[in-house]
Amino acid sequence: MQGNTPIRHPDSSGPNKAPANPGHRTTRSGLSRGLGTRQQLEQATRRRLYEHLLLLPGDHFRSIARSLRVGVGTARHHLQVLMRDGLVYERKTDGRSRYYVAGDPEQLAKNDLFGKHWGFRDLRLRIWNALNRSGESTATRIASVLGITRQLAAYHLGRLEEKGLVSSQDRRYRATRSSAAAERIDETERNS
Repeated sequence: MQGNTPIRHPDSSGPNKAPANPGHRTTRSGLSRGLGTRQQLEQATRRRLYEHLLLLPGDHFRSIARSLRVGVGTARHHLQVLMRDGLVYERKTDGRSRYYVAGDPEQLAKNDLFGKHWGFRDLRLRIWNALNRSGESTATRIASVLGITRQLAAYHLGRLEEKGLVSSQDRRYRATRSSAAAERIDETERNS
């Protein structure tokens, strides 16, 4: 496989869909067979990656590689193997691929919940960036720029203020940290 080609789940019906029958593949004869999950997870790096996604469903590729302290090529290979065998699937949203463990309905519900969480984190970063570009602004103006409700903008500005990334006075917000801090928003949110 060449360079940065996108990784997709072979059994998914679309880029944001869970596989129709997670944990099983259809052979050429059309018969469904179990994957031998235990055999696939005997490889140490692959097992660590799988366990990481059980703890943090929807993590993105670079974060997975960083968290596991493995090379990009190694992470890509093991994700491809897990996806090929139906143990992991990918969702592409807002230009970012997030990876989830395929499983029973309980696991899929957990994946959906984490999917919503990631959407809020990405929005929080967008709000911080918009505020940083404007210098000083209100929740209403930020909401207008991003096409979201004022209440949602105010909520996330409040969370950013709690983290010390934003200050407010008379309902006007100002970014208080540098762009390096914005890059760490993703990391600080993971711990909250």
